[in-house]
Amino acid sequence: MNRISFVLFTAGLVLVSSLSSAIAADRFDRVPAVKGHKANGLVIRIVQYAGSTNGAITVDVKNPSAEPQEFAAKGLYFVPQGNANEAPQRLGAVGPFQVLSGGGGQRADHLTIAPGATERLALDVYCIDSHRASPGPSTPFRVAKDRVPPALTRAIDNDAVAAARSYGGVSAPAAKAKVQSEVGKNRDADWIELDGEGSRRPARSASRLLSSSPGHLPVVGEVDGVADVGVAPFAALETE
Repeated sequence: MNRISFVLFTAGLVLVSSLSSAIAADRFDRVPAVKGHKANGLVIRIVQYAGSTNGAITVDVKNPSAEPQEFAAKGLYFVPQGNANEAPQRLGAVGPFQVLSGGGGQRADHLTIAPGATERLALDVYCIDSHRASPGPSTPFRVAKDRVPPALTRAIDNDAVAAARSYGGVSAPAAKAKVQSEVGKNRDADWIELDGEGSRRPARSASRLLSSSPGHLPVVGEVDGVADVGVAPFAALETE
């Protein structure tokens, strides 16, 4: 009797888990507005992620309103579900997205979505947390509650376009490493807390700290168990 109860209990857990996964897959969340603008009512759900440090995230974007609405991926980012201190890197959208609906596959920076329509899109995404592990196809994501601030988004876009020009453009597979490098450089240059922030921070550049703190030397230490670089006055580091 106990064995039968255990089997039934296990089967129930599997069923609940499957139902929860199905509900999560069908869930649409609000598309966050660009800072200073109002949300237009579009909603989004994540279908799958293909990649690691960078890749493509497939999403469905739906317009539940009675008016056409414009979608733009610029500034969107995606947060791994779970404990932020243990989660892998967040992913930020960079460059034109691919329109998968209708089998066209064309790329666009903006897309007008008809009332009641749902468009399937693939967004090129890049990791934005140099101090975290890379995600994978099995990592569950959610869309962030806000967007990357416009100034940082522009800096990343401008540098990514310039770096990728000789590799076929920002969307070319050969340019992935160059684009990722520009994302990381701009992200770490002036750290901005985003949705899904944990207590860990990336190691800051000693040269940047020296240039901003004349008369100081870099000091390497730890913050929440992660190597970090600080600064101290010369006098504080004098030997006896």
